[in-house]
Amino acid sequence: MRLRLYWLAGSLLVIATLTGCGTPGAPQPPSLQLARPVDDLTASRKGNHVELDWSLQRKNTDRTLVKHLPAIRICRHQGTGLMSTCDVVAQVPPPKPQPQPKKKQQAEEPAIRMRYVDSLPPQLGQENPADFVTYAVEEINSHGRSAGLSNQVPIPVAPTIATPGELSAQVSGEGVRISWTGPAPPAAPAGLSYRYRIMRRPVGAPAYTGLADVGPAATGSYLDNTFAWEQKYEYRITTLTQVDSHGINTAVEGDDSQPVEVFTRDIYPPGQPAGLQAVFSSVGQKPFIDLTWAPNLESDLAGYNVFRRVEGAQFEKLTQQLVQTGSFRDESVEAGKKYIYSVSAVDLRGNESQRSAEATETVPDK
Repeated sequence: MRLRLYWLAGSLLVIATLTGCGTPGAPQPPSLQLARPVDDLTASRKGNHVELDWSLQRKNTDRTLVKHLPAIRICRHQGTGLMSTCDVVAQVPPPKPQPQPKKKQQAEEPAIRMRYVDSLPPQLGQENPADFVTYAVEEINSHGRSAGLSNQVPIPVAPTIATPGELSAQVSGEGVRISWTGPAPPAAPAGLSYRYRIMRRPVGAPAYTGLADVGPAATGSYLDNTFAWEQKYEYRITTLTQVDSHGINTAVEGDDSQPVEVFTRDIYPPGQPAGLQAVFSSVGQKPFIDLTWAPNLESDLAGYNVFRRVEGAQFEKLTQQLVQTGSFRDESVEAGKKYIYSVSAVDLRGNESQRSAEATETVPDK
């Protein structure tokens, strides 16, 4: 009986050894090392150059890590139809991996941001200016294999026009007027239209802001009244070709004009106040004269000064501080006297307007 128990225990030990967790499973086929296709390709065109941006993933289609970074094929196909295979126009060698700190090497490698600039052949838009080309990228491993094309992005081949040759900026109380002269723009082909985009940035700022799109002309001007005073600005004009073709409505930026710099020094007073009226009234035994006028609409208005004179005398300023609204009550009046009033507007930098038209009121005798 004891021998039988020994034999049973030994058999169980052998079975446990053969079927235990430490035993390797079925052998796995080697990875094909096919990087995941790019799915975030973007493309933008300025002038004759198309900038492509995408992320190079660090995992293969079978979820294994990419051991060797792939080369990249740049694909460009005429028209808006999708490519089934890559129409190769350039090949980018594999990027050099960037060394990572030891702590990060243990984690999953981050995606690598890639960029390539393609130059459009000028003949592409000659036959059909409203046509498109379609871009894609394809990753090729060390064995020349690929898991497929990226997402595909259409880009117009429309021509762009020349920028104005001369640009100037003049500051006035109305704003900054941008004026230009240059070549007369050509007639736009079907499906296209041309514009000038007025651009502005504070000197030293990293990027321009578009102010308005206007029709191109050999001479023209644009008034900017959205700026801030006491600032230094750069203005320029960027040409724009708007495309409405193949069911796609988009735009292509052309070249930029030479910038022009201006300092918006404020030496310009607010507008002259208007509509001044003076009305006598009294509460009990205390007489007063109420003044009202139309408020100024300048964004940098600080307030108003109120002036008064008695008939036959000189004007004196009634207010010690600027009045913030379009009204004022004069309580220092005497019975039987005739008063003449006027109002001026003052901006934040102390520029003062001309005085308003006069308003007259008489305090009756008691």
